[in-house]
Amino acid sequence: MNFLVLLKLPHPPARGEGTLVVNPLPLREGARGRGENYNSPHSYRPESCGGFTLIEIIVVMLIIGIVLSVISVNLSPDRESAVREEAQRLALLLQTAQQEAILQGKVLAVTLEREGYAFQILNEKLEFKPLDGDEVLRVRLLPPGIVISGVDIEGAPENNDKDPPRLILLPTGELPAFTITFSRDKIRWQVKSEIAGKIAARSAPLPERT
Repeated sequence: MNFLVLLKLPHPPARGEGTLVVNPLPLREGARGRGENYNSPHSYRPESCGGFTLIEIIVVMLIIGIVLSVISVNLSPDRESAVREEAQRLALLLQTAQQEAILQGKVLAVTLEREGYAFQILNEKLEFKPLDGDEVLRVRLLPPGIVISGVDIEGAPENNDKDPPRLILLPTGELPAFTITFSRDKIRWQVKSEIAGKIAARSAPLPERT
């Protein structure tokens, strides 16, 4: 047998009759049972937010500055190293040409101009002609900013624009005393003949002021 039970609930007051309805506020976890209100300004304690301290920011900025300086140095090659490399290259090429003159029994030469130099061979008509097909002893131009600022060859005539100075390489291996100066602003390197026919590239001192 089923029974139906009816409960009579009190009629809630209508809105606007002076009754204030307050919704219950959620309790903060851990405060349940203690009667603490989560939204109370006295009981709310926000969790600490993570962040960088001033020292950490300074350290990071220093590391970034060091990295950028290293990158700029790598991207901007040393001005002196470029001049040194050109002088050392000519010294090695002159040694190669000297050996070629000895092995072939022919007279070779290198013509030196301000922007570069070219290797030549003396033909049957006693004329200096370029070395055709030689990938090593070929015409070479200097990088921008680097020039051959001075050529001093023992016994060679005075330099002029029409006939640039020419260093002769005999099949005997003998070399005249010579000095070839590479310059870039105030940076100077020289290729010189030394004792026993050796050829070397060395840093040149700055010219004395008069």
